[in-house]
Amino acid sequence: MILQSRQGSTRDYVYGIVKKNILSLKLEPGTMISEKEIGDKLEVSRTPTREAFMKLAEEGLIVVYPQKGSFVSLIDIDQVEEARFVRENMEVAVLRIACNTFTEHDIAEMEALLAEQRIISAQDNNYEKMHELDEQFHETFFNKCGKQRTWSVIQQMLSQYKRFRNLLLAVYFDWEMIIAQHTRIVDSIRARDPDQAEAALREHVKSRFEKAELLEKYPNYFLKNDTTL
Repeated sequence: MILQSRQGSTRDYVYGIVKKNILSLKLEPGTMISEKEIGDKLEVSRTPTREAFMKLAEEGLIVVYPQKGSFVSLIDIDQVEEARFVRENMEVAVLRIACNTFTEHDIAEMEALLAEQRIISAQDNNYEKMHELDEQFHETFFNKCGKQRTWSVIQQMLSQYKRFRNLLLAVYFDWEMIIAQHTRIVDSIRARDPDQAEAALREHVKSRFEKAELLEKYPNYFLKNDTTL
């Protein structure tokens, strides 16, 4: 289990750790998860652990079955697709703003993030850091365009999306391609070409969803429904 430094309330501490392990797939979809075991492992009492579980259940990351117990929820492809749709279209709008408002200093900051991605991608098995840098890259566009609240709202519906994405990146690990796509996005902003920026972003997002064989390779990770990617 991935641990982290203790900050905030005990409930938030437990919530943060369990959520991080669910999103990173350290706690796999469908895994039984015990309040007592988590509380014992983190050395916290039962009440904040139960409150953390309730919050995770509200977010759809834990499912509680009477007489059976609590389980990490399966990945809902319908929710993944809807979250992708919202994020992609909101980010397209933000990139169009960036093409008109980014200064040379802003572009230089994005290039610095790209340089850091290239350095970290050369290090074997540093997946978590690359995931962080990937998120930072996209979040920076929202922040610099004054759309921090938009980013925060989007994050609230991305839990299923992030699990799917992390599974995809773990199986089809190609940071070289991802960094090349990021570079095309920044180049489009430098060229003040919003149509090119939109095309680059949509290609970037599409590349994360064209691996439908994930559903075949990990059928037990997903809810059974009629939606396909």
